Amino acid sequence: MQKAPPWIFIWTLICLISLAKTVDWDANNFPNPTATGFRECNMKMSASICDPDGILSESQRYRLNHELNQLEARTRQDHAGNFCEKKGITGAMAIAKHFRDGSEASVKAAANEMLRKWDLDRQCRKAVVIVLATEDKKFWVARGDKVPIYGDEFTELFNAQKSYFKEGNYDVGMQNILQGTWEKALSKQTGGRPDSGRGKPQPPPFSDDTGRKEKEGMKMPGIPWGWIALLLLVVIPIVLCCCCIYCCCCRGRGGASGRTDDAEGGGPMMGGGGPGPMPSGGGGGGGRSAGLGGFLGGMGGSAAMNGIMGLIRNRGGGGGGGGSSIPMNPPPYSPPAPGEGNNPTGKGLYPSVSVKDEGGGGSW
Repeated sequence: MQKAPPWIFIWTLICLISLAKTVDWDANNFPNPTATGFRECNMKMSASICDPDGILSESQRYRLNHELNQLEARTRQDHAGNFCEKKGITGAMAIAKHFRDGSEASVKAAANEMLRKWDLDRQCRKAVVIVLATEDKKFWVARGDKVPIYGDEFTELFNAQKSYFKEGNYDVGMQNILQGTWEKALSKQTGGRPDSGRGKPQPPPFSDDTGRKEKEGMKMPGIPWGWIALLLLVVIPIVLCCCCIYCCCCRGRGGASGRTDDAEGGGPMMGGGGPGPMPSGGGGGGGRSAGLGGFLGGMGGSAAMNGIMGLIRNRGGGGGGGGSSIPMNPPPYSPPAPGEGNNPTGKGLYPSVSVKDEGGGGSW
């Protein structure tokens, strides 16, 4: 009987050793990188990622650890009103070759049990644990109740990156899923105050004279600016010119009338029996009084016209500079715009309601 070649025994021994080294991981024996198990996770200090089987290179592990820390920073809402709304999403990652029997149910159960045991965010319940089983070809994300991304959305994120996992580019696929997580969270931020004029009252809307009379009662009707310009530039100058001409004509007629009255009323004559009575000057005085009265009358008419124009400017509708500085119909108050008041950033908040599910993921 021919003996088997020695290399067969060597090969069998190697296979047995490699099988013995393959651990059936679960939530009970998987090391916690956030506590004292970071060395078993191939990390030099407390971290957010655990890779006990050495699937990733050291640089890939530290890059993913950085992205996990950035997840919390990028989803933080400093403009929120309380601590839990301000806090971002805490993330942790468990990468191994094999979990229990390799089924999707086993990977899902391990992820949710790690989320509970590792106690990443007991107060706010905004934490996720991402589990990747490379030999089982399974991926799952367990989420806390207050995480604003839900199970079906994590499944969508995984399906969009499935090709990278098929190619063995696990680090790229995981980085893209982390990026998609914080982008989706920020896309759900609502309730920010819109930009509506930096919180100042808007210009009052135009309203015609009919609407003003209905709201304000009996008021002087508005006059178009064209008519106002015509009065100011044409009519009033003509009236003033007529007043001046009238004053000059009346003054001339008053002087002539005064001289005639002197002759008829026994005023001084060139020939006679002595000087007559002193001229009273009543005629001249009357002429001057008439001229002055006409001039003052013209000025009074101008003053009356100015008074009417002032009344129109103060009471009429549609005017620009006249009237009260407070509009009759004040515009509605508009809320502060982003950058003012108690809304310094203008951002909204993503949902903070409690939603329970087992997370999302899949296989490739």
